[in-house]
Amino acid sequence: MAQFATAVASNLMSKLGEYLFAPIGRQFGYVLCYKSYVQDLENGVKKLENARKRVQSSTDEAMYDGKSIHDDIKEWLDEVKSRTGEAQNLLKQGESAKNACFRGWLPNPMVRHPVGKKVKKMTQVIQGLHDETANNNFRKVYCESTPTGIVTTPTFTPRSVDKKEDVLESRAKILEEVMEAIADDKLCVIGVYGLGGVGKSKLLEDVERRVKKEKLSDVVVMANVSRNPDLRMIQGEIADALGLKLMSVETARGRANRLRERLECDRGKRILIILDNLWKKLELKEVGIPCNDDNKVRGCKLLLSSRHRDVLRIDMCIDREFRLNELNHGEARRLFERIVEDRVNDLDIKPLVDGVIENCGGLPLLILSVAKRLKHGDLAEWRNAWTNIELSDAKSIVELSYNDLQDERIRSLFLVSALDSGKILMRCTLAYCMGLGFYKKFKTIEDARDRLTVDLHSLQDSSLLLDNDDMKRFETHDMEELKMHDIFVDVAISIASTQWNALVGREDYGVKEWSEDELSKCTAMSFPFVGIDELPERLDCPNLRMLLLFENNPTLKISESFFECTKKLQVLDFTRLSFTSLPLSIEYLEDLKSLCLDYCRLEDVTILGKLKGLQFLSFYRSAITRLPKEIGELIELRFLNLTGCIQLKIIEPGVLGRLVNLEELYMEDSFDQWEAEDEVLQSNASLAELKNMKKLSTLHIAIPHSAYLSRDLPFQKLNKHKIQIGCIWDWSGKNTESRILKLKLDSGNLLLEEWVSKYLQKTQDLHLDGSQDGIDSIHDLCDKGFQELKHLHIQNSPSFQYVVRSTENVECITFTRLESLFLENLNNLKKFCHGCLALESFSKLKILKVDNCGEIEHLFPLSMKRIISQLEEIEISSCHLMQQIIADVEPDEDADEIYDDTKVKSCNLRTLTLRNLPKMMSFCKTADHSVDFFDGRQVYYLFFIFILGMDVLGYNRT
Repeated sequence: MAQFATAVASNLMSKLGEYLFAPIGRQFGYVLCYKSYVQDLENGVKKLENARKRVQSSTDEAMYDGKSIHDDIKEWLDEVKSRTGEAQNLLKQGESAKNACFRGWLPNPMVRHPVGKKVKKMTQVIQGLHDETANNNFRKVYCESTPTGIVTTPTFTPRSVDKKEDVLESRAKILEEVMEAIADDKLCVIGVYGLGGVGKSKLLEDVERRVKKEKLSDVVVMANVSRNPDLRMIQGEIADALGLKLMSVETARGRANRLRERLECDRGKRILIILDNLWKKLELKEVGIPCNDDNKVRGCKLLLSSRHRDVLRIDMCIDREFRLNELNHGEARRLFERIVEDRVNDLDIKPLVDGVIENCGGLPLLILSVAKRLKHGDLAEWRNAWTNIELSDAKSIVELSYNDLQDERIRSLFLVSALDSGKILMRCTLAYCMGLGFYKKFKTIEDARDRLTVDLHSLQDSSLLLDNDDMKRFETHDMEELKMHDIFVDVAISIASTQWNALVGREDYGVKEWSEDELSKCTAMSFPFVGIDELPERLDCPNLRMLLLFENNPTLKISESFFECTKKLQVLDFTRLSFTSLPLSIEYLEDLKSLCLDYCRLEDVTILGKLKGLQFLSFYRSAITRLPKEIGELIELRFLNLTGCIQLKIIEPGVLGRLVNLEELYMEDSFDQWEAEDEVLQSNASLAELKNMKKLSTLHIAIPHSAYLSRDLPFQKLNKHKIQIGCIWDWSGKNTESRILKLKLDSGNLLLEEWVSKYLQKTQDLHLDGSQDGIDSIHDLCDKGFQELKHLHIQNSPSFQYVVRSTENVECITFTRLESLFLENLNNLKKFCHGCLALESFSKLKILKVDNCGEIEHLFPLSMKRIISQLEEIEISSCHLMQQIIADVEPDEDADEIYDDTKVKSCNLRTLTLRNLPKMMSFCKTADHSVDFFDGRQVYYLFFIFILGMDVLGYNRT
């Protein structure tokens, strides 16, 4: 009994201590252990801040690369910012707890107790946030960019509100029906068919957009099949949407295996594959789409479109089909009125409108084509359209637009484009048209190209070519292309077959199926990747002037006598063929003006020296290792394209020097093994040979060593150029300008060369690496100023202290057309400007990037606020003395001045990136702490990036 009493008493005392004395002890602890609690919180805040900096640094680095940050990382950073702020405020409140009572002998419990309690609780919160960084998820703060075909939650992008589209009822109804079919798990293959030009492609694009928006599928990919399917292109479009890299896989079968493996790995996900514009059966297994031996798809859903119902029903085994009909008259009229607008209400035109619309047959493509043509047409054009459209089919509509073309040359251009499958690459189309003599009245290739561009605009204005938003980009980029709608290609080929006796090959229908009479009359022949396995020993076409043969078949052979009966041939294009040597009979082609051997494998091109009249020669991206001396026999050559010939290592001495009529020479990403001019036993070409090219106006070339440069090179006469001097440069990057120079200064007197100085005056895009002795200002690189410069990139130049420096109070007018300026690794750059700048200077500048310029303390003085107000993008990195972007500099003898408009009140800044700036204190430092030219209504998107090493970033706006 005594033991039991003792146990009860012990348990009672334990519970009493737990429920009474422990809480009392904690309350006393808030007072007696106050300093320890405060020290714990200070240490915790310090550890958490260090962890935050590490995570923030990784986050910012990922954001610079355009990667998305995980949501939990963002939430953690926000929580840390909030809690550390609360902790700092709490520690400041605790300063009052130092006051003691009883003449300093004891701490004041009335002050310490509440503060100590909060400190203890906050310490636990801070420690919890710090413990989260031990989670493995914090090692990778970003998620990879999502491929276009992977459906995710859409991100919000600020943009203007679109106008409410006037939806055509028939299209809205069938769109909803297709969406319901896609959502139906019982259906695997869905088909849409209808006439060419009825709007099938537009419908499929709308479906793709809706499926992604409503997340009906996890993966959505779309590819265009076309009349002559290019398997590699189809596979590439699907792979791009999946984020799958196929560059290293050469064979079609290998690419198909990779695609199938990837799609099967996604089994369990909802996959929608959209294939547009099928003309015949497509073997899904050859593409890489998982299917059975009977071409029945498995593991995913297909949405197909075709002009031919049987292709969908019989060949592709669809589960449900939808016909896209022509528009009824009411919808057709509404669509027509959208384009011509108020013209339909003109009293003279109003009676003609319904007749014109009726003749368009309800085809949206043709309605739009006619409407665009008539929008600015006079009454005679409207009457002509009303009376001459007798049929409602596509041929009559296209022929009407074709016959309306005023110039026979433009009509011929339209037909030539159709023979090239409706695709227009400037370098190819120019060669075809000049080879056929369409532009022979123009003295230079550049003049002819300008005229060709105008003619292409005419075809676009007539709606015979699809629109291209940036015609300038098309002119300056070989891979940019314009396109013709399939329906127009069909009509154009029909016209060409009548007017030119043109013959266009089809799969399983080659030369042997044409009669002798057809071959003898034929003037143009095209084989656009139609799968030819065999060619005749001799092509018996005595009137043939143009032959286009594109094939992916490396085993296709061309006999030695193939050209014996084609002596009138003027244009020849062999694309993607393989030759040990070209056929000997090519020497019979005395009238040949243009020869394209693009993407070919060529071992020996010696025979080309026989083509004395050749003017255009292209080896674009071909596997050629040597340019023999016989090429020098082509003294009439005006255009030579060696772009992308990465295996070309030898150009025999004297070859280039004999091409005295050459106007354009392209060697981008190609030969660069130049030898010195005074080499005793010269085995390769020297730059000195270019001196003989008195007519040279366009040049793309790489020169690894400036020591090979001659003083009297004809570079200053060039109208277009891409020139790299120095071994540090490559051909990457988006080049939007036609005059580009990338220069490595590795000799003290290079800029003293007269041709370099003149060249700089015309350059639009300049990249400069290295220093020039005795020059401390970038502006002084060119004595007469950079009159046409739009983009400037200066790097690794320790001699430059200023971008612009004017002396003796002379007003400096410079960089009047500059749009972007990049300054990188300029270790001694002190100021942007020294001296007086005229108002015209930097008036077009939009983008400014400064990286690793260790001496500069601010970008601009306040007096240059006009320049800062017009900038759209600013990026500053690793400038360790940078304190402000704008500083109200005290006036002194070295003060910067600019004639500025003090009434400037607007700002165009969209993106501001600041990185690794340990001294940065504020955006702008002024006496009244304001920046009066920032207007909150006009600053649409400011992107501030805080990086480890930046103390404070202040942004003030009124």
